[in-house]
Formats: sequence, structure tokens, C-alpha cells
Amino acid sequence: MWCSSATADRVAAGPERVTRDGNNPHRLERLNAQLQQELALALSRDVKDPRLTMVTVVSVDCASDLSSAKVKFSSLGDDAARATALKTLQQMRGFLRHLLGERLENLRRVPQLEFRLDDSIAYGVRVNTILREIDSAPPGRSPSGE
Repeated sequence: MWCSSATADRVAAGPERVTRDGNNPHRLERLNAQLQQELALALSRDVKDPRLTMVTVVSVDCASDLSSAKVKFSSLGDDAARATALKTLQQMRGFLRHLLGERLENLRRVPQLEFRLDDSIAYGVRVNTILREIDSAPPGRSPSGE
């Protein structure tokens, strides 16, 4: 029996993975990336709160049923500034969800946003500072002066 090469490739690859709602499994990954991008744009352009000046959206993890999305963000500054940023974002959940609903017209349901602080960027800055101190210290002396 003859078949095209595209058909033969599909048969050889096996059945396509399908999620519960019948969509492509990569849809959720694309949606996470789009939510991250739109939230970052909203925070930089539409939100004029001075408490959120150094906030970066690190990642978004949306539930498979699109009911909720965990938004990990990073904020530079001391612990008090990070706590203030978290509290401010939690208070702005409704406004940000509304903005996402306007921008993402192809979504029937905009997920509830749950903000979580991600310290990975601050940790990386701290590690870089320590490495620079070690690199600039004279040979035979530790950077802390011991």
C-alpha cells in the first residue's frame, strides 16, 4: 500500500499526545509564555505604582484547566521591599487579570493569579558579588579579611 512520506512519518511517530480538552499539549507552554510576556508588559507600561519599579516576572505556571496561574516574580531590594512588592501584587490581582482578559481575547477564561516571590535573581547577584570579592582579593588573603 502506498502512502505519502508525511503520513508515514506520522504513523511511525505514533499517536499524537492529546490533553483532556483535546488540544495540543504544547498549548499550555505557549500560554504560560504569553501570560509571562503580557504580565511583564502590563507591569512596565500600565502599572504606575512606585513600589513595583524593580519587579521582574520570572515564570508563569498555569494549571491545566486554566483555573489558576502561579506567577513567580523577582524584586531587587531588601526584604522589606520584596514583601511590599508581594503585597502590592496580591492587591492588584484583579486589575492585572482584567488587563490580561482585554489583551488575550482568545482565552475564554483568564486564570486566577497567585504571586510568589522568586529569589533566584537576587541569589545570583549575591553569588556574583562574592565571586568578585574573591577575585579582587590579594593572593593569600581571604576577602573577608581573616
